[in-house]
Amino acid sequence: MLKSIYFLNENGILLYSKNFMEKKYDEDILIGFFSSIVNFSREALGSIVKNIDLGESNKLILIPHSEEPILVAAVVDASDNNILVTSIVTNTMQDFVDSYSPDYDPETIFPDEMESKINNNLKGKVMHSPMIRILLSWLIVGSISYFLILLSINATYFIYDYYNLGQFITQEQLFTRFMPILILLSTVNIIILFLPPNLIFGFLAPNWKIALLNSFIFLGVTITLYFYSIEPNFAYIIIGQLPLTLIFSLFFLFIGIRYSSKMFLKR
Repeated sequence: MLKSIYFLNENGILLYSKNFMEKKYDEDILIGFFSSIVNFSREALGSIVKNIDLGESNKLILIPHSEEPILVAAVVDASDNNILVTSIVTNTMQDFVDSYSPDYDPETIFPDEMESKINNNLKGKVMHSPMIRILLSWLIVGSISYFLILLSINATYFIYDYYNLGQFITQEQLFTRFMPILILLSTVNIIILFLPPNLIFGFLAPNWKIALLNSFIFLGVTITLYFYSIEPNFAYIIIGQLPLTLIFSLFFLFIGIRYSSKMFLKR
């Protein structure tokens, strides 16, 4: 979430600022804080510190222009991806330079025009509200769940017939042939049933807690559906491999959340 953004020249003079939150910040104090960080880091470290934890789920991103005497400071949510924020701010800063270089006179900078530039760079990179995302995730998962269950059943039958598991096996084959295939069957079922839903839950969830809750609800619903389907024994495959199911589910959730953080800012 982009909470506020500030454009400064190399002398620490504020050229333009925009606050996206109801809470108002004292700009004079903030500008002095930004300038102090820039000057200190340049003198002590030889470069500008670009990421600073501000506490209370806030962090500061400082980005200097590579060629122009311009610096942009953005206060964002602590959970936002640094690379994504940097990309958005850098593009906005370049739009600012293209429009107002070389004078950078605050009197000629139009707030409406700058707000439009910021919104254009944020377009498609801010997630919808949490409730919309939760409803959308369940709408998608609900629409594909039946087909995933059918695919799981058919995949199991295919593997069962391909390896001819219906034939009589010896005690030696039980451990050398049947057990590895049984593990394969369980793994295939878990991947088919829980990879797409958990990727979707992770990608669209507002936070980890909601993602986990949705994942556990889906697990319970899936087991229940199997018990009431024409193949109730498939429920025992999931229950019997519950630790593996949970590991895969959490892994798929993590991938979805990570991918989402690289594409969208939290609202």
